[in-house]
Amino acid sequence: MAGEGTLTKMERQHYEHLLQKEKERILRAIGVLKEDTTGKDEGGIPTHIADLGTDVFEKNLELDLTNSEGKILQAIGEALERINAEEFGTCELCGKTIPKNRLEALPYARYCIECQREKEKSGE
Repeated sequence: MAGEGTLTKMERQHYEHLLQKEKERILRAIGVLKEDTTGKDEGGIPTHIADLGTDVFEKNLELDLTNSEGKILQAIGEALERINAEEFGTCELCGKTIPKNRLEALPYARYCIECQREKEKSGE
């Protein structure tokens, strides 16, 4: 790395690429979910109560998934903005550099592991 908390141009491009790939994967997944919900036969009421429960469960699961995927998409957008502002890779709480292995696993991470744990303990 160039300096403490500063990414090289090549590193920024690498993380930008990772973020774009994750964004595309999520958008494809959401598209598949929407196709699944619109592609079903909407022409009747399930004949068995278990079928009705399954349909409700599947729709709720799809909504939960698209909601969590939406949050990740927002985090990805914010991470891309941080790359452009050359603020990417720095913990938003303590200001320390986020380890590369964390950014490789979760390129939209906003916090270092220690600060993330503290946020989770406090219920945020």
